[in-house]
Amino acid sequence: MSTTGITRHFATIRQGRFGARQVHYRRTGSGPVVICFHQSPMSSRDMISTMERWQTHFTCIAPDSPGFGLSDPLGVEQADMSDFADAAIEFMDAIGVERAAVYGFHTGAMISGAIAAAYPERIVCAAANGYVMLTEPERADIVRHYLPALEPKWDGSHLTWLWARMREQTIFFPWYRKSLADRMSIDVPSAEALHAGLLDFMRSGDHYRVGYRAAFTMRSDQTLRELRVPTLITAAATDVLSTQLDRIQHRSDCVTVKVGGSMEETLDLCRDFILQHAPPAAPAITAPKAIPGRMWSDYVEIPGGQLRLQRNDEGSGTPILVLHDAAGSSDIVRPLASGFIGKQPVIALNLPGHGESDNTLVGGEINVTAYAQAVSQALDSLQIKEIDFIGTWGGGLVGLELALQRPQRIRRLIMADVLYFDDALRTELLENYTPDIQPVWYGGHLLQAWYLMRDQGLFWPWYRRTRAGIIRAEPYVDPVMVNARVLELFRSEGMWRKAYHAHFSYPIKDKLAQLQRSVEFAAPSWDPQLEHSQQAAREVTNATFVALPNDMRDWADALLKTGVD
Repeated sequence: MSTTGITRHFATIRQGRFGARQVHYRRTGSGPVVICFHQSPMSSRDMISTMERWQTHFTCIAPDSPGFGLSDPLGVEQADMSDFADAAIEFMDAIGVERAAVYGFHTGAMISGAIAAAYPERIVCAAANGYVMLTEPERADIVRHYLPALEPKWDGSHLTWLWARMREQTIFFPWYRKSLADRMSIDVPSAEALHAGLLDFMRSGDHYRVGYRAAFTMRSDQTLRELRVPTLITAAATDVLSTQLDRIQHRSDCVTVKVGGSMEETLDLCRDFILQHAPPAAPAITAPKAIPGRMWSDYVEIPGGQLRLQRNDEGSGTPILVLHDAAGSSDIVRPLASGFIGKQPVIALNLPGHGESDNTLVGGEINVTAYAQAVSQALDSLQIKEIDFIGTWGGGLVGLELALQRPQRIRRLIMADVLYFDDALRTELLENYTPDIQPVWYGGHLLQAWYLMRDQGLFWPWYRRTRAGIIRAEPYVDPVMVNARVLELFRSEGMWRKAYHAHFSYPIKDKLAQLQRSVEFAAPSWDPQLEHSQQAAREVTNATFVALPNDMRDWADALLKTGVD
């Protein structure tokens, strides 16, 4: 697993106030249960250091708030903090937690206070680290200026703004005011730390405004007067919100207000307060339930960690496994996988190090054989003996290798947009296709990634920006799509480069010559790999070509028509 002792899970809420939805959460430790709520626009990743510090004292459970991280949103454009409190109680119900202590940081502090106020019977105690106490003029000013819309732009300029926004909030509070009075007295985080936070911002997208607005509009002073469970209100001395603690003039007798010291000392203060009130033990981990009519998420254990997957089991017959390419995940191929719902069981699996899967290949050689072994281990863990396999781009190579390693495991092998290249092109791709993109303090790495992904829809290969390299088809450069691909690239933490190298190094023609079974090559008409897929179908024994619609959402029907089911 990626972090010592911390595992990742999904909880399913089938019939909640906000409809059917899933909540992603991290869990570690044992004993008394503490639910930990993160700040906006982050995810439960922001709670990792706290969980590691507390895991010897508590069972720490940190959910991604609705619409953040990997949790489904509430489905509303605006929400109150009471809505987030209701959503948190639904989550507790889903994982079998009847009573717990709650801890939150910044936005999470407001969620903790809102839960304690609305559901005192469910809360043993609450610790709010960085509680917001705004004056009415401050509230109006923040609501007006703090939350501009986040919309992907064709030129990637939204990423430039996003980087500046993440950096600026470590220099000024509020981030949009630029006076000495608003200057913060903290270190600007490293480029790597800012980048990690930016990825969480990208995960939430424009929904980031919902959580922030709920925190800023919460009547936090009134909540402190109404609380009936033991609550600690605190903030580290370096936290800009520590200056607001003096504004707390009226509060319930059960509320303790105390300024912390360093961040570590403040966490210890919260820990001791929670220990004093003895939360009950945590229940065992509950497996997520299926959501009818849609792909739903889960994690599967394999040696070395967990792989994320999305699935639907409503169809009949042989399960279909859909595998993504080197700079993708199950999120990218979800339109394809969703087309099989109700027709065949379907699973979209994330390779190690991709799409929120652990990198289970750390310390070993990263090649197609290792990827195929990881997929086979996942199928063993899921107790699936036989599959129909659909792989896009390099994902198809993993299916080919699996068919060679475990021929009884694959009934039908489909390689979409197959990487059927000659040695000269493979060598060129290995040298040029995957630049090493690392975070830099001025954010230039974001535009580097943006134009790499955007040019994939304009030139083949993307770096051959010449007349000869033009893709003679309608440009596929939708900003939302490019933005999603940039997020996939970065959240793989460099594994996209290693995956591409593994795919380009794979001796596909020699491997296909060893295959003792039929194989189907497929591609849509717009894809630059069309000619390679057609060439493979002509040259490989017992191979056929399937013409795919241009829209991935229609691929399933086309493939079902050509299949044996």
